[in-house]
Amino acid sequence: MERTSKSQRALMFRERLSEAMLERQLNRTTLAERSNVDRSTVSQLLGEHQVRLPSGHVVAELATALGVTTDWLLGLTSNTLSPGEILRESLEVAQASAAPADANIERWLTESAGAKIRSVPTTLPEFMKTQAVMELEYASYRGKSPEQAMASNEARLNLNRVTGMDLELAVPQQRMATFARRDGIWSALSPEQVREQLLQMADLCEELYPSTRLHLYDLAQQFSAPVTVFGQRRAVIYIGSAYFVFNTREHIETLTRHFDQLVRNASVLSHETARWLRDLAGTAA
Repeated sequence: MERTSKSQRALMFRERLSEAMLERQLNRTTLAERSNVDRSTVSQLLGEHQVRLPSGHVVAELATALGVTTDWLLGLTSNTLSPGEILRESLEVAQASAAPADANIERWLTESAGAKIRSVPTTLPEFMKTQAVMELEYASYRGKSPEQAMASNEARLNLNRVTGMDLELAVPQQRMATFARRDGIWSALSPEQVREQLLQMADLCEELYPSTRLHLYDLAQQFSAPVTVFGQRRAVIYIGSAYFVFNTREHIETLTRHFDQLVRNASVLSHETARWLRDLAGTAA
């Protein structure tokens, strides 16, 4: 990599100093007052014949007054944010809403209109659940009532029927088998309610395909926390009461690769899922 000479670094410093002053609408006098740097020094630094960099103390004072980093002023980075600001922008925590429709999810879906959505749901895909399953799962849930959850899911299902939606889902195959056996939280369901749920999922897989695709992966081979990737804009991990939201390209690409690996190694691919669910419904007892 070609090294930047001192004269080139000084030129870049002058250009960035001028750029930051222009963006913040600061003149030389105001900058001098805010930075405690002599006005004559500021004028020299902006002069066309300036070929030397100022001391580290002066650079730091000017950077603070302008709200940028010293590394950016010196041309060592193209990012004006401080490390703390970069961290805050790369990761945020959003509280899960108790409203009839989760405000965060609705906003993220709207902002990602036209982009591919990849999702590993917490249990069964929300918008595919029957009323019986919703009433069971949300009977004691403080965040939402069953009625609120049903209204939210109806809105989500309508979004999936909109032209241009591109949603890909990955669910553990073992979760569906557990559901068919009515194990765990689903023990209160009747065999008929289980069959109704499996058949409704099969119907929706056929109706919404190929814009909505549900794959089943082998939990014995791979694991995934509940995660949703909203195009290239953000990736979200759900922890129950809140979401961890990642906004940087590296985090989004990592979680995208994780999801794509689930699909690549899926035991039941989306075009086979409806038939597989109908066969599973026949075993529910």
